[in-house]
Amino acid sequence: MKKRMIALLSVLCLMTGCFSACGKTEKTDTTPTAEPTATVAPEVDSELTQAPSSDDSGDGPTTPAATEAPSSTAEPVATETPVPTATPAPEPTATTAPEPTKAAEVSGPTDLVYDFNDLTYNTSYGTTYAVQDDGSISLQYEKIYQEIKLELPQPLDMSYCTGVTVKMKSEIGNLAVKLYDESFAEVFVTYDGKTTGIAEKNLSPVLTTKVAGIGIMACDNDLTDYSLFDATVYSVTFHMKEGFDSGKPAPTPTPIPTDPNDTGIWENNTDISWIDTSKPMIAFTFDDGPIGTANTATSIRIQDALTASGQHATFFYWGSRINATNEAEIKRAYDLGFEIGNHTYSHPNLTTLTPEKILENVSKCAEKLTAITGLEHFLVRPPYLATNPTVKSTVREPMINCSIDSQDWNGATTEQIINTITTQKRDGAIVLMHENYTSTAAAVETLVPQLVAEGWQIVSVSELFKAKGLDLLDGQVYSNAK
Repeated sequence: MKKRMIALLSVLCLMTGCFSACGKTEKTDTTPTAEPTATVAPEVDSELTQAPSSDDSGDGPTTPAATEAPSSTAEPVATETPVPTATPAPEPTATTAPEPTKAAEVSGPTDLVYDFNDLTYNTSYGTTYAVQDDGSISLQYEKIYQEIKLELPQPLDMSYCTGVTVKMKSEIGNLAVKLYDESFAEVFVTYDGKTTGIAEKNLSPVLTTKVAGIGIMACDNDLTDYSLFDATVYSVTFHMKEGFDSGKPAPTPTPIPTDPNDTGIWENNTDISWIDTSKPMIAFTFDDGPIGTANTATSIRIQDALTASGQHATFFYWGSRINATNEAEIKRAYDLGFEIGNHTYSHPNLTTLTPEKILENVSKCAEKLTAITGLEHFLVRPPYLATNPTVKSTVREPMINCSIDSQDWNGATTEQIINTITTQKRDGAIVLMHENYTSTAAAVETLVPQLVAEGWQIVSVSELFKAKGLDLLDGQVYSNAK
């Protein structure tokens, strides 16, 4: 019995050892299985973190890494995938956004056409000019090498220019056309400017500089009588090739605020009951007064000559010249029925001023004239007859140019003034003269009775337009009444 019990205990111990051995084997098999799972997941996350690089956007390596990830890491992969998508999205916006600022760049060949409303007066030597309503410029010369210079709205890079075309009419003598750089040094000139009727002259400047202005000069060595030399230039065209960048456009003038009830039509209340509208008429205008009321003053001689024949005129007064001594001249002219006009306060070239300065110069003179006459509105004679779009948008009155220049300012004699007016007179013409020249006073004393005897009527500008049934509009320039 004792031996059986010992044998049974031995069997039980042997079985217990076998069960223990089996348990240790299962534990050893499961441990390495967990280890690869723990190391794979971080590798997938690491690759996805690098994916947003712009160089790797859309690369193949990112996609396989996500595919190889175990199912247990699927959710982290899904949360990371928007990162590479979101990062490249702004890139096209960043590169394309600046392009609209290049709107001024021309993608192909283009023509830049300027008339003389686009150009700004720079300077002149002995040249009489008038910018017409159609944008052309009328030029008159008396001597060789007389010239007018005008500025372009912005300098042009001539390395892109394939040619220049000048539309012009110069049947009496040759015109020279010049180009000036930004310092207004001459960089090109051509002398072949004589035409038969209206013609287009094609120029071929070979330049790499920028051109900022043009010049138009009388240059005919064979012309004996330069007083007959007149010409008209209609436009200047620059032909620019592909790639030309015009730069910023000229700034748009800021209009001066106006009365919303203002129709823009000059309120012409002048009395024309004395005028016979069936007869020809011509407007005499006189600039640069007042100079005083002495009996020998040229201003009074002019007033008296007109009054003696029952004729009228317009006097454009220079504001800074008006003082307590000579303002009586303006009052006398107004009382005699002459029209009082505004020649600005300090006589500047208005095209060189800002809108604010233009308005100030015109308004300051108007204030002085109002104090003397009681009137509120006056026709404006721009100094040097110079206007441009800025001037036109700023001056809220009609501006008066001329169709006949007496040249008294240029030293014309009495006989020359008389000859100029008698040979160029036309019904509806406006004549430019100045009240401070003895030659002018003497010419008027001869001309007035002579013209009246021929059936002409000498009138003020406002009378001329009203008698012709024509409106005068604010901000417009008039050379005649047609």
